[in-house]
Amino acid sequence: MSHLDLDLRALDIFVTVVEAGGMTAASQQKGITQSAVSQAVGGLEKKMNVKLMDRAVRPPALTPAGRTLFDRAKSLLDTARETSFMVRAHQQRSLPRLNVGMVDSFGITVGPHLVKELMDEALEWSVWSGLTKLHVKRLFTREVDVVITEGSVETEERIISHRLLREPFVLALPVGYTKKIESLKELSEDIPLVRYSSRSLTGINIETHLRRLGIEARRRFEFDTADATLAMVAVGIGWAITTPLCLLQAKTHLPSIRCEPLPGPAFSRSLMLATRRHELESLQKMISKKSCEILEQRCLPEISRFAPWVIEKMRVGEKVV
Repeated sequence: MSHLDLDLRALDIFVTVVEAGGMTAASQQKGITQSAVSQAVGGLEKKMNVKLMDRAVRPPALTPAGRTLFDRAKSLLDTARETSFMVRAHQQRSLPRLNVGMVDSFGITVGPHLVKELMDEALEWSVWSGLTKLHVKRLFTREVDVVITEGSVETEERIISHRLLREPFVLALPVGYTKKIESLKELSEDIPLVRYSSRSLTGINIETHLRRLGIEARRRFEFDTADATLAMVAVGIGWAITTPLCLLQAKTHLPSIRCEPLPGPAFSRSLMLATRRHELESLQKMISKKSCEILEQRCLPEISRFAPWVIEKMRVGEKVV
């Protein structure tokens, strides 16, 4: 047997088995049968004449040889993918397909301009939005190639990330609510809080902030998107904690919304751009540069029309990792 006789596809399946926690999960993630997963792992063991997994325990555990292969295989697969991208780049100027995950507020305000600017970089574009907690997970499972997500990105050797925007949370009130805002506690006792879903990072961050302040607003209204949340505020149902970009996303409702600084301690969110290291790094730089240009040249001027006081508190760019 040749010492170079390693099947990259089998290695990829083996790594997925370890990361997913079992062959059933790996088969679902890869979209292949559990039998095909088992055969791939068994084929590696046969070729190298070693036992990679201890199947006597549940879930199967790595043997010392399996741990060595897993650690080395990740680097080997990254190198193979990078090589593939580089070789194809000599054949064609565009990627065959680019899968992007975007937080809704970015996807609606920046996304269309970003795709228009970079549309020739890929023959096909697929953009996913929705709840951001799934975006980075999809980056690891290779369902997406690039993500623009909310919050910090876990430090991981296979991921490279940049911060595109840091923006403060602000107060959104019905335009007809003219009382002076002294505290969030008094406000929550006066009219209902319209919440972002607790399944979203925005909702989680807001709830954490309210708990720190000892505020227990009655739970009556909760929505998944900024547009839906702020539509409720616009018709006078209650108030919300949101961000300037979310308000821009829901700009059709702005004539009926009063935007004010958040009373009490300030807090903010970051929008991060992340890709797998050694893959698409030149495209990542292009996306980062164009995104920052769009934020500065298009979004900030629009935000300044309804909340001029917030512009100095917003930060575009800044490399994090």
